[in-house]
Amino acid sequence: MRNDMYKVIVERPRRGGGNTPRARPPRDPDDHPSHEAMKYRYGNRKWLNENLRPLQRYLQGQVGRRWDFVYSELCARVDRRNTVQQHIHLHLEDFVAMQVFDIKGTRYVMQNWRGLQPLAEARHELYVDPDNGCLMRNEAAIRLKIERHREHRLAVHARQAEWEPGVRKLDATTQLRRIDGIWYRIELMPMPEPPVSPGPERRPRTLPRTDVYDAVTHCLAKNCASARWRMYGTSTVYAHRKLQLSQSELNEHRLKNDTSADSYVETSGRDTRRRRSHKHRAPIRNDARRRDYSS
Repeated sequence: MRNDMYKVIVERPRRGGGNTPRARPPRDPDDHPSHEAMKYRYGNRKWLNENLRPLQRYLQGQVGRRWDFVYSELCARVDRRNTVQQHIHLHLEDFVAMQVFDIKGTRYVMQNWRGLQPLAEARHELYVDPDNGCLMRNEAAIRLKIERHREHRLAVHARQAEWEPGVRKLDATTQLRRIDGIWYRIELMPMPEPPVSPGPERRPRTLPRTDVYDAVTHCLAKNCASARWRMYGTSTVYAHRKLQLSQSELNEHRLKNDTSADSYVETSGRDTRRRRSHKHRAPIRNDARRRDYSS
């Protein structure tokens, strides 16, 4: 660790104090005003504006070492007797779970305001292993955080695209629907116009047939207007044809025939390839230690 770590962390100027009055309040209580507003007396106070990224990067680089050595090195560079530097030690609990307990094979972390919480659901990316005392990476919490971010991103995309579970709208007349775990291509057509009876001057002829069946609901289209409204968003169309998707079409639209929860995948032509993260977090085994600290 660099010797001026505390300077790097607190190099930013403090924020706040925009509405602080210039004049100081009088010292004599008799000189105070007899009436006072309900606002805060001295305006907005200033608060610290630390740059904690160097501290976080340093802790992530010490994964596998004994926490006693890491903490002693940190205390040697950041003095707890100084008020500003002591505030840095308070932020260690934001990155490292120190109070970790092993209860019946499951590890829990003690939170200040939530009590015992499973380590996999904690917000800390690092923790102190209760078995060997090493600083370890909380892989379960990191995977859970990534999964939650992914679900939130997909939910936002689904809301923007007006997406429904089990439905992919390719265009105004073509949809992909999952029925009983199988994906089908549904071709929509407008409802036929009601026939017009011929006038008395012309000979009556056979009227065109209007009894069309919906390929999805398997009933007369004119008798299931409410069902067609719920499925297609309008009652002026019906499912003319239903074709099961082939394996190549499933791969093209990134779909799978199963009954599990549906996952949203954009098919709007954008690049949907998986982007590689800038950071690669390799799994650290519990017995991993540095050579100079193995004894």
